[in-house]
Amino acid sequence: MDTIDLKTGDAPEADPAEARRLAREAELIAEARAELDAGEYVDAAEIGAWIDGIGTSLELPMPPVRRR
Repeated sequence: MDTIDLKTGDAPEADPAEARRLAREAELIAEARAELDAGEYVDAAEIGAWIDGIGTSLELPMPPVRRR
């Protein structure tokens, strides 16, 4: 199995579009980790309720980001 460098998004023999996608995913993962390290989070139960309401008459606003 080939491995991907999460810092650069480099993958063996990846086409340019795939390499860009992987690099962007690595950036998003790094951003999410930084937010968690800063104590920012969104409550999982609130996310579940928000997702369950999408497209229904019970739609909820996006849950707020909280800080620990």
